[in-house]
Amino acid sequence: MSLIKSIDTVVVRVTSWVVAYLTLQMAAVVVTGVFFRYFLNDGLPWVEELARYSMIWLSWLGGGLAIRKGAHISVDFLVDALSPRSRAAVVLLGRLLILTFLCICIGLGAELTARVSMQSTIALGVSMQIPYSAIPIGSALMVYHLLIVMFCPWARVQSGSTEYQV
Repeated sequence: MSLIKSIDTVVVRVTSWVVAYLTLQMAAVVVTGVFFRYFLNDGLPWVEELARYSMIWLSWLGGGLAIRKGAHISVDFLVDALSPRSRAAVVLLGRLLILTFLCICIGLGAELTARVSMQSTIALGVSMQIPYSAIPIGSALMVYHLLIVMFCPWARVQSGSTEYQV
């Protein structure tokens, strides 16, 4: 179990740092773009594209961290009205549906990423596989975090939150 905890700590820490870096990069690129466009009267063609792809990556990677913290949106009052046993069944069913959806995203995202291999972005000139690969990689990370939350009690959200333990 300590090996799993060690690996998990690395995964969470690296993902958190990458998301923080992408957020900082996106903000810096947008500020740079605004400065060049409105103060130097010379817009940079790659700013919008890099900001967009940074946002895509940070959204897909951050989704896993949100699963881990129980931060995704939910309608708690419906689940709260159920008995503890029914509540556990509904939460488990919801997690299984999310797991199914994410597995579909992995498969279709990998297929889509392979399909765009010969295309490149307009302004940056990088392969379109880079932005599209956020889908299968982010989905796989979300599957990882969902499985850790489901099967490792030490990784669950602390009591006092609205996240239910199954």
